[in-house]
Amino acid sequence: MLFAILDNATAFFLSLPLLLIYLKSMSQEESSWRWSMPLWLLNYFGIRYFVSDGALFWVVLFWQLLFLWPISLAIYIHLYNKEKKWACYIGLKKKHVVIVATLMVLFGSSLVYSLYQANQQVIAFHQQVMLELEDSSDRQLYLIHNTIAPSTLLDVADDIAEVRSGQVYAATFPWRSKVIVHQDNWQKEFTYVRFNEGWKLDGIYRKSEYQNK
Repeated sequence: MLFAILDNATAFFLSLPLLLIYLKSMSQEESSWRWSMPLWLLNYFGIRYFVSDGALFWVVLFWQLLFLWPISLAIYIHLYNKEKKWACYIGLKKKHVVIVATLMVLFGSSLVYSLYQANQQVIAFHQQVMLELEDSSDRQLYLIHNTIAPSTLLDVADDIAEVRSGQVYAATFPWRSKVIVHQDNWQKEFTYVRFNEGWKLDGIYRKSEYQNK
């Protein structure tokens, strides 16, 4: 249920420009831009499908932000400039503004709630992984079978007790999360990615060491 809420909210906001194009085209006589509705549905469900694969979703995200959003914005400005009546908000009819605003509040609040819950979930999952790693009779084999980049985690296998005793924080996005483990003289950032209806440890790609004064 948590991931369903998270995925739907993510898909809505990333595909919002196509929905705006469709609503804008409804106020005009020509129907040449009505194709944006089936494209919006295709994009919406495509995002929902790929967001569950955190290792691949960055490709979809770049496509959305670098291509789809600029093209959609250009189309929307083109439609906006063709409008002869100015009795509208951001180029939309009042009822369409109400619909978009309502959806944004609904999906926005659900996104904030689901990200908070996912943040707690990934911290709990991280602690479970570290406990299983500590109890494993062959820690390197455990890393090979349960992580994406086990070579980045070899030093963790040797210092697992110290890692487990550190302070844990997390910064979570719908497709990946960074779990930060902090000690007095070092900090490690564990990267977790979405894996279907859960999370999978990717690896450690950033470490920091401090000198005690």
